[in-house]
Amino acid sequence: MNKKIRVIARGSRLSRLQVEEVFKNFPELAYEIKYLESYGDKNQQISLLNGEAPADIFTRELDDAIRQGDADIAIHSAKDLPYPLPEDIEVIALFPAFDTTDSLVSRDHKKLAELPAGSIIGTSSPLRKKGLNELRPDLTIKGIRGCIEERVQQVKDGKYDAAIVATCALKRLGMEDEIAEVLPFPTHPLQGFLAITAKKGSQALQQAFASKSILDKQGIVSLVGFGPGDPDLLTIKAAKAIDAADIIFYDDLIDDSYLADKKAEKIYVGKRAGYHYKEQAEINRLLLEAAREGKNVVRLKGGDPMIFAHGSEEIEYLESNLIKVNVIPGITTASALAASQKISLTHRDFSSSVALVSGHTPQPVTPDAETLVYYMGAKQLQTIATQLIDKEGWAFNTPVLLTYNVSRPDEQTFETTLWNLRNGEMQNLPTPLIALIGYVAGLKHHQASDIKPTLYTGTLPAIEKRKADYTYTPLIEINHDNTYFSSKYDDNGCYRFYKGKGAILRSEYEGDEEAEYFLFTSQYSVDPTLDYYPDLLEVQEDHVFIAIGNTTAEALHRAGIKNVIKVEKDNRYGVIEWFKKDKEKIDKAKPRYELIEKMSKKLPCKESNALFDKEADFLTWYENNYIFYPHSSLSSEAITLALQELGFNVTSVIAYNNELPNHPRRVNLNHFKRIVFTSPSTIDNFIKLYGKLPENTEFITRGPITQDHLEEILNK
Repeated sequence: MNKKIRVIARGSRLSRLQVEEVFKNFPELAYEIKYLESYGDKNQQISLLNGEAPADIFTRELDDAIRQGDADIAIHSAKDLPYPLPEDIEVIALFPAFDTTDSLVSRDHKKLAELPAGSIIGTSSPLRKKGLNELRPDLTIKGIRGCIEERVQQVKDGKYDAAIVATCALKRLGMEDEIAEVLPFPTHPLQGFLAITAKKGSQALQQAFASKSILDKQGIVSLVGFGPGDPDLLTIKAAKAIDAADIIFYDDLIDDSYLADKKAEKIYVGKRAGYHYKEQAEINRLLLEAAREGKNVVRLKGGDPMIFAHGSEEIEYLESNLIKVNVIPGITTASALAASQKISLTHRDFSSSVALVSGHTPQPVTPDAETLVYYMGAKQLQTIATQLIDKEGWAFNTPVLLTYNVSRPDEQTFETTLWNLRNGEMQNLPTPLIALIGYVAGLKHHQASDIKPTLYTGTLPAIEKRKADYTYTPLIEINHDNTYFSSKYDDNGCYRFYKGKGAILRSEYEGDEEAEYFLFTSQYSVDPTLDYYPDLLEVQEDHVFIAIGNTTAEALHRAGIKNVIKVEKDNRYGVIEWFKKDKEKIDKAKPRYELIEKMSKKLPCKESNALFDKEADFLTWYENNYIFYPHSSLSSEAITLALQELGFNVTSVIAYNNELPNHPRRVNLNHFKRIVFTSPSTIDNFIKLYGKLPENTEFITRGPITQDHLEEILNK
C-alpha cells in the first residue's frame, strides 16, 4: 500500500509489542499507531470470571475508532474478539501463536502440586478455572484483573499465592523467568493468536496482510445433512460436498457403507442414548484442528444438521474461532416418516401445526401443536403420554405411530394410542425410534369423518370418567384464592366477609355457624367452605345443606356431610322453589311463635325462661332465617336477590375464582364434530378465545343454565 496504515490498539506494553510483532513481518508497510484505553481497561472492577462482562469489553472503543474514520485497522489478541463480531467489522488477517499454553506464576516458584490446600489462585478465564478445578479442587480461585505485569506483581505482593497467565504473553514481555511451570490443561483455541480487524469490505487491507495471514489458508467446515438413512435421499449439494471432502466426521445414523468408497479420511463420532463415542467438546476440537490444517472438512449428520444435531453449537464454536462454516440441509426424519407412511403431518381437518420435539430430555416438553413428532424419545414414551393426557387433555384414543429406522430397508412401524403408551405398553422397542402423535396418524386406516373427536371445554374430569374420543382443552380455571374467601373480626367484634373489593359486615352472633342453611350451587364451593369452617362437620345436624345437581351433592357427601337436600330442578329456579316451600312452613308456624311470645310476657321471669327452654328448638328454627351462600366469582346476584325478597338473610361469599386459564390451549375447531360446554363460563371464555361459536358444529351443554346461555348467544 502507498499510504500509511492508521493503526489503533490498546495501550498496554503487551499490546504495543504485539503491534510491533505484526509489522516486523511486513517491512514494506508504513504505519502510524494510536493507543487508547478500552472499556475493560478503564473498568477493572468488572469480573471476567463470572460472565458479567460484555463480550466487547476489550474491543468496543477500537471498533468505534474504525467506524469514525480515526483508524484503518485494529490489532487484537484474537481471543479477546467478541462473537459474533459487529456487522460492520470483520477480521482481515489472523496470525498463529508461537505458544498456545498457559503457565503458572507463583511465589517462590512453587509448582501447582506444591501449593498448599486453600491457596488463592488468580485467573480471569472460566476455561482456566475449569481446568484448575479438575487438577486441584482444593484451591481457592479468585478473579484477577490488570495487565500481565500487574498480575505478576499482585502475586509477588501476596494478594494471590499464584496466577495463571498465557505463556506467549510472558515470553513477549521477556518475563519467562516468572514461569513456575507450564500447565497441562486445554487453553482457549485462539490463545496467542493475533488478529487484525477493519471495516467490512476492506479488500485492499486484507490483501496487504494476506502473505502471512492464515485466515484464508484454513479449511472450511461444511455441516451436511445425510437425511434419515437412505443414501438416495441425499441432496445433490450434499453428495458433492462429501465427494470433495478431505476428512469426514460422521454420526451413528449414517449408512457407512455409502462412505466406503469415498477418498476422504473418515472418523466416526457417533452418539447413542447412554453412550457417546465422542463428547461434543471433543468433536468441536477435532473439527477445529482439521480446519486449521487447511483441510476441506465435512461434518456429516443424520437428518438435518440444524434439527436436534448440535448444529448451532458447532457453528458458534468454529466461527468464534475464525473458521468458516457452510450448512447443507438434509431431509429430517419427520419428513421421511410422513413420506414412508403416506401420512401428511398437516391436514385441513386435523392439523394446522406441527412441532418437532426432543424426547430424551428428563422432562419432555409438550408444545401447543396438533401434530407432535418426538425424536429420540423411546425411553420417555410413557412420560410423554402421561403428560399429554393428564396435563394437556389429549384424548385417550389419539393415534400414535412409532417407527424404527425410517427410510431404511429394515424400517418397522408400530401403531398404538396414547392410552396404551400411558399404561406402559410398547416398551423395549428397537432404537432409533421416532414417535408421531396426533389424529393424522390415524388417517392411514380411517377417513377423516370417522375420527373427528369431541372438544371438552370444562375442567378436567376424573381420569376414570373420561371418554376416549374427547380432547380436553379446559376454558375455566378454578382458583381458591383466600383473598376472596376469608373472614376476621373487626374492632367492633363483627365478622368481615370479603367479596371482591367490598365487604359484608355481620354480628359475630349472626355468623355462618348460626346459619340455618348452607346453599351450594357448585362442587367447587364445597372444599373452601369446609376447609375454612371445619367445625361445621361436627355440628352438621344443626344445619340444612342444600345442593344443586348430583355433582355438588356428591362433593358434599365426599367431604363428610351426611344429609344433603338436592333441589328438584338443577338451576336457580329449583333453589328458589325449595326456599319458597320452606318459607311457607315458617309462615304457618307464625301463630304458634306469637302465642309463645305473648305467654312469656305474662308469666313471671322464672316460668317464662322455663317456657323458652322447652320451646328452644322451635324458636331457633323459626327465628333463624340466615342462609350462607358460597359461590363463584362469576355468579349473578339472581339467587341472592330472590331469597332476600322471600325474607331470608343471605350471606353471599365468593368461594372461588372462575377464570380463563392464563395460557389456554387453542385448537383448530375444524377438527371437531362437537363441543361440550359445562357452564356459561365455558361458553363466554370460548368466545373470548376464538371470537365466535363455530358453524356446522354440534353443541352439547351440561345443565339447563348452560343450555339457556347457549341459546341466548346463538339467538343474538
